[in-house]
Amino acid sequence: MKLCWFYGWQSYRLCFGLSSRFCRFPAVVEELAKALVVYRVAGWQPAFGLGLVFGFSETVLFTLNTFDLWQRLLLTVPMHGLTAAVMVRFGKPGLVLAILIHYLFNLKIAS
Repeated sequence: MKLCWFYGWQSYRLCFGLSSRFCRFPAVVEELAKALVVYRVAGWQPAFGLGLVFGFSETVLFTLNTFDLWQRLLLTVPMHGLTAAVMVRFGKPGLVLAILIHYLFNLKIAS
């Protein structure tokens, strides 16, 4: 799990500034950054763990700004775990599916 924490945090640091400031579709940037890490692990369970770490670190950083903590903890963190597991389970097509899930989540739930 220490490895999951390290990789999750590093991938989040890679895309945090890009997704919120320069990209109209942050789901694309976040999922691509997560894919750089997730495709290095074997199995959906470690990928899910990485996704949870990614989602938790995003929650901590966004909560420091103004976002609702409970919504992020109960919805956003598990969504990141799900998209990471989808990436590993379905391979490269899973990345497209993960981006779609994240985009729809942002559109319908997080907005």
